[in-house]
Amino acid sequence: MTAQLILGPRPGKKSKDAIQAQGVTHMLTLLSPREQPDSVKRIAHAIGAVWHHFPIDGGHIETLDEVDLSALFLLYDEIARADEDAVIYLHCSAGIHRTGFVVYLLLRYRGFSADAASAEVATLRPVTSDQVGEDRLALAERKFQNWQATQPA
Repeated sequence: MTAQLILGPRPGKKSKDAIQAQGVTHMLTLLSPREQPDSVKRIAHAIGAVWHHFPIDGGHIETLDEVDLSALFLLYDEIARADEDAVIYLHCSAGIHRTGFVVYLLLRYRGFSADAASAEVATLRPVTSDQVGEDRLALAERKFQNWQATQPA
């Protein structure tokens, strides 16, 4: 039950064909409602992908600290269970801060160690890895460890 993850910036008319060519079956949008995520929904449907919205209102540490990991992981599980060959295009606006934070969490959830998750982010999209910021990754790690401590053994 593992979905392939592809990272990038907000999809647009110019990038639609390239995203479709990567075999994307699901699009996971991290944009807030004020960022007009419905335009991405239309692109997802145009390429035959299922659209999912997990709104995060920007990449500031205070905002990211409010992300509900249980809800995020439940959404990931629902996608992976529904489509064993899922290819998820994960994005925010630039595909850097929110995207890097969330993909790190998803990789940890999938069983990657902290070091392996960081390395995989760099493999998936080097610019995201380079610019997400150590503070966001440290927050993601703290949140993941706190979430993990609440889970049954």
